[in-house]
Amino acid sequence: MPLKFEVELTDEDLGYYRKAMDEAWQRNAQRDQQDVVASARRLLKATAKAKAPAYVKKRLDDLDILISMLEDPEWPLEPKDQQRILAAASFFADPVDMIPDKIPGLGFLDDALMAELVIRELEHELDGYREFSEFREKQEDLRGKEAHVSREDWLAEKRRQIRFHIARRREEARRHWSGDSPTDPLLGFLSDRY
Repeated sequence: MPLKFEVELTDEDLGYYRKAMDEAWQRNAQRDQQDVVASARRLLKATAKAKAPAYVKKRLDDLDILISMLEDPEWPLEPKDQQRILAAASFFADPVDMIPDKIPGLGFLDDALMAELVIRELEHELDGYREFSEFREKQEDLRGKEAHVSREDWLAEKRRQIRFHIARRREEARRHWSGDSPTDPLLGFLSDRY
């Protein structure tokens, strides 16, 4: 029989996670992007190998998409967006773990919680990249090799459209955070640097 429980994080709890994210970013800031990405991918492989619980796997699947976004040459990121995603990945690339991963059922709980917080903050970028990937796949099926418009042209146009929507959604969310929410964004520390 499965067991369901909910976790409610207070502003103080979120402050702890913000601090943990900032510390991970500080420890990993000088690391090469490829090294951070490779380390984060090792965590993803470890969760699959350890047969992590479904609630962990679901959240880390989105982390995998964020990492793919960094590596996708057809989705070039602005430096600020790249740094935000890299900062998020750096937590998962960090060997310092709040809960040791080897504890059955709970070992990846800290990773799942942080992934959930990061995914919520980067949801617009994640949704935009999913939309772009879906569009790319459909266009490849439709156009095949006989396209009159180059792949580069139709991808560039779609990227432009999606990035416009991402910027608009991010600005709407920023207005919402500043007016109604006492909680700062998890990756807010980057705004001072980039």
